[in-house]
Amino acid sequence: MSGLFAGTTILELGGGAAGPLATRYFADLGATVIRVESRQRPDFLRTLKMTPGTRGGLDGSEHFAVLNANKLSLALNLSHPEGVAVARRLALRVDAVAENFAPGAMAKWGLDYASLVQQRPDLVMISTCLNGQTGPHRFYPGFGGQGSALAGFNHLTGWPDREPVGPYGTITDSLAPRFAALLLAAALLHRRRTGQGQHIDLAQVEAGIVCLAEFVATYTATGEILGRVGNRSRHAAPHGVFRCADEDGRERWVAIAVHDDGDWERLVRVLGSPAWATDPALATAAGRLARVADVEAGLEAWTRPRRALEVARLLQDARVDAAPVWDLRDTHDDPQLRHRRHFCEVEHPVLGRHPAETNALRFSAMAPEIRAAAPCLGADTERVLRGLLGMPDAEIARLRDAGVLA
Repeated sequence: MSGLFAGTTILELGGGAAGPLATRYFADLGATVIRVESRQRPDFLRTLKMTPGTRGGLDGSEHFAVLNANKLSLALNLSHPEGVAVARRLALRVDAVAENFAPGAMAKWGLDYASLVQQRPDLVMISTCLNGQTGPHRFYPGFGGQGSALAGFNHLTGWPDREPVGPYGTITDSLAPRFAALLLAAALLHRRRTGQGQHIDLAQVEAGIVCLAEFVATYTATGEILGRVGNRSRHAAPHGVFRCADEDGRERWVAIAVHDDGDWERLVRVLGSPAWATDPALATAAGRLARVADVEAGLEAWTRPRRALEVARLLQDARVDAAPVWDLRDTHDDPQLRHRRHFCEVEHPVLGRHPAETNALRFSAMAPEIRAAAPCLGADTERVLRGLLGMPDAEIARLRDAGVLA
């Protein structure tokens, strides 16, 4: 089969990660995703770590490159009325519009759903921003760092006797795109079946809260506000990460989770049944939780001189949940990820050959495919205007001379 979304065209406005990650699912499965960009106000990912000497300038960002493979770039100056007019023509022509600006930005250009649907009643559009399109805080233009805090992740991440540390990275920027992709696909399918379009309003904060179901349910049922417990579990012990032997000058750790008393018995046998572990008081979860620090110290004394992968394999063979804690170098060398071709190499005109991630979906009749590296800014402007709008060369030249295509 050809790509699942072959023949589908999506117009993308915005930047960062929350919007672009969602449309990558479609691009990897055959859709034509057109990013509207401008040198006047480039995607901030293009400027990360940028200095006057950065090779390729705005086209030299590794972060932008790994998020935006398989897409096209249309340079369009939306501060120019004719730039807005071109964007409007495209929005009315494509299959869907995806945007992740702060509320009000699209309306300022007349590119919001309420304006576009008057000419395109079956319009499918998704808007994703920090707090959604409605409510008293809708205009706060935050990113995933704020989203992590507002959703509750920062409160829950860290140790009980220290300040919140928050999860690594901008986690709501990573969670929201998965919801956005599913919702957009559902809306396109709904229109195919019914002829009806719709506007999807996705708040990143709310997408994050949905992923904290245990904590929400506990508060709803009991009124208890769960807090930070580090890597421990409230229900089982041991549960955490434990130091192993250093390798290649790098600290190494292994994650181990003992869920019940049967797991504990099997773990003790792998440890060689040391006296501390065979104490009858530790035979139950309640007993281990009461002496969790002692249990962790005894377990780490066993893991510390051993290699993380060796520990993981010994415990996995005994049916105890365990895995080495990989760093990013490890993930690129991981045989499982290599088998599934999670990382594929692409040739970028500025960055050269580099790995880019596919999405995690695998269909029986097709696979996501990285066909092209991320685009240089404006690299596909003429291709899009000719192919999608049938714009003649003379008109393209005029718009370029007027600073519209910049």
